Amino acid sequence: MSSLTLVSLTEEWIIKKLGLNRQRVGDVRSLSIPGNHKEKIGYLANGLYNFERLKSLNLSHNSLVCIEGLQCLKHLQSLNLYYNCIPSLEEVMVLFELPLLRYLDLRLNPLGRTDPYYRPFLVHNMISLRNLDGYAVKDDERKSAKRKYSHLRSRDNRQALLDHLNMKLSQMNETNLIKLNHFAANHRSRIHSSSHQKPLTKPAALARTENKLAQAENKQQGSYRKPLQELLDIMDKHWVGEKTLELNTNFLTQIVQILSMMENHITSQDAEVKTLKEEMGELCNFANVQEKEHKAEVNKFIADLEELNAQLRMAMEENVALRKDLLKFEKLQHKRQWRSNLSLAPPKRLEERWKS
Repeated sequence: MSSLTLVSLTEEWIIKKLGLNRQRVGDVRSLSIPGNHKEKIGYLANGLYNFERLKSLNLSHNSLVCIEGLQCLKHLQSLNLYYNCIPSLEEVMVLFELPLLRYLDLRLNPLGRTDPYYRPFLVHNMISLRNLDGYAVKDDERKSAKRKYSHLRSRDNRQALLDHLNMKLSQMNETNLIKLNHFAANHRSRIHSSSHQKPLTKPAALARTENKLAQAENKQQGSYRKPLQELLDIMDKHWVGEKTLELNTNFLTQIVQILSMMENHITSQDAEVKTLKEEMGELCNFANVQEKEHKAEVNKFIADLEELNAQLRMAMEENVALRKDLLKFEKLQHKRQWRSNLSLAPPKRLEERWKS
């Protein structure tokens, strides 16, 4: 599957993704930016600061750990944070500063598991709230929450809220805390590294077989990538709490159909992949034999070349010695000829030569 990209929610990113008019962002009333399996929002920053008239915001299926920055949306009435990574009630206290917030969805966030009593806590401290996690907030529930948290009368009493959170967090065991920290850390940043290696030179037949094998494996992976995507979508659609899917007949029926389709697609490719692997193994063995023969020929050629080189050096040395002997012989011949000429010259001519 393709790797997940975490993005930071900036105004430029929102305008580009949704095709908004930069000059009219202050008039936008509704935004829907759900995440998907390729791209999720990991950080809000100040990207929503200029959307001052926003009434409805959908940030579901993202990887938000902190929602600091939403408190600027004073006109917000509906907020969907379904399926994010919000770890505790401390992170959602910024929502207490939204006086008109009526609809809030925090399902499938870690805080639902770490603090099972978060619903009455939010109902008590968010007076304007009318619907929480898909269920209406009734008067009886609000009265019960008021009695339960009577010591938290003022919504602006931040220190009291922090004391409550510390009390609840102290009840969690060390194992859950470690899991929660790892969960948040894994969603804050993802580091992807890749290594670049120089490709090896391979025989053409082997390369073609490897290409066929890669295509067959990619085809096999593609055959179950789409069903797996559908499986994830169905889980997002049906899961509303722990262990609820075990009794959902509709969900189980669709899962069985998708898994059967994946099995059929994969089985249909096994024979082709197996044949190509066997062919590649034979070609690898053939390539190894050829490589050994080639190395033997190269070693023999190198040995012959060294022998010829030695013979050439000996021939050159003999040639130099013969040239030296030839020069000596020519000098000796010239000397003998000069002496012979002197002995045969007439006396008069010699006297004339001496006189001259």
